[in-house]
Amino acid sequence: MEGNEIGSYLKKIHNHLERGKNSDLKRYSLTGTQLEALLYLRQKGEKTGTLSEMAQFFDVKHTSILHVVKLLEKKGLIARAEKKPGSRLREIRLTESGHMLTEEMERIKSEVDGIMLTGMSCEERAVLQRLLAKLYRNLKEGDWNGR
Repeated sequence: MEGNEIGSYLKKIHNHLERGKNSDLKRYSLTGTQLEALLYLRQKGEKTGTLSEMAQFFDVKHTSILHVVKLLEKKGLIARAEKKPGSRLREIRLTESGHMLTEEMERIKSEVDGIMLTGMSCEERAVLQRLLAKLYRNLKEGDWNGR
């Protein structure tokens, strides 16, 4: 496989996943980015998150994640509260509605993962995971920003 085919396949896979995800999310009036933020908070379990932690996790600017958090708060899917009285630092957690929605989304995500990995052995899945992580690291460490 030539190097340019890898990028093409990654783009096709991304586009296909985004179309399916956006179709599923339309009925909930959510975007993919909003869903990822909700799933991040779900993954934290009982722990709460902060804007800084979320921005670092998603590798985006603080202002980008702030916009997403405000929209999710307005939809009643997350709540923010002062970490300590008078503190500027706010904890972010899922509301009950947010928990119910992310439970459904996790189920759908699991189904899609199963479809993508159909016919792959455990070893092939592990190799794929390592190679994708390596691709990401190479791009990040190579400081490639679409030049």
